[in-house]
Formats: sequence, C-alpha cells, structure tokens
Amino acid sequence: MNQFLIDNILLLVIILVCVVTLATPYINRRRFAELDNASATDLINHKGAQIIDLRDPSEFKKECIARSVNIPADRIHYELDKLDKTKPILLVDEDGKRARMASPLLRGVGCKQVYILQGGLNAWRRSGTPFSR
Repeated sequence: MNQFLIDNILLLVIILVCVVTLATPYINRRRFAELDNASATDLINHKGAQIIDLRDPSEFKKECIARSVNIPADRIHYELDKLDKTKPILLVDEDGKRARMASPLLRGVGCKQVYILQGGLNAWRRSGTPFSR
C-alpha cells in the first residue's frame, strides 16, 4: 500500500486538487445566502428586510434601492448598533464583493438572517428593477 502511494503521489495530488476545485462553489454557496432580484424584492416587501448599501456615499447618492441605508463596507463594524438583529438584512453593493466580506462579520455578531443581492446592483440595474434617485 505504501509503495502504491509513493508511486502515484502525483495522481493523488491531482485528484485532491480536482475535488477541492469542484467543491469550492458549493462551499461558497452555503457560506453566503445569495438572493436573486425577485427573492430580494419579496424579502424587502413582505418580510421587512433592512437593506444595507455598502457602497461609498458618493455612489449611494447617485442611485439606491428605496428604503436602503448607506453604511460603507469599511465602516460596518462601527455601525452595528444601527441594525436590528431580529430582522432580515439584505447586503447590496455594486457587484457583491463587499457584501461577501461583510456577511461573516454580521453573522459573527448574531445577525441570523443575512442575505446578499446576487450579482449586486449591476444585476438589479440590468433587470430593470427600480431605484430611488
């Protein structure tokens, strides 16, 4: 058995890399609860979700989702007292990258229902879903 492992170490490494590569999307999907535009709209309209826009204030002023609150991603840890941990939280930004970074922080402080807008505001814009200006 040991000789087999030694003789086939490269094959075993390749198999391991393939398994990790194939599993990564499933692991990430479970780590971040992403919602498409329709599901996000339902969460906002029917479950009273708090919409946290993680973009810079200058971006937020140009356009935003109605009833969203601007808390820039680099300030979120200072603004945690503004959030109601008992209500769903929808994190939005331009493409979802900042939301993926902020989500673990919010979960870590006890926010149970943290969601990310899939594709960010780019996807929201492409779908024709309205903004407040």
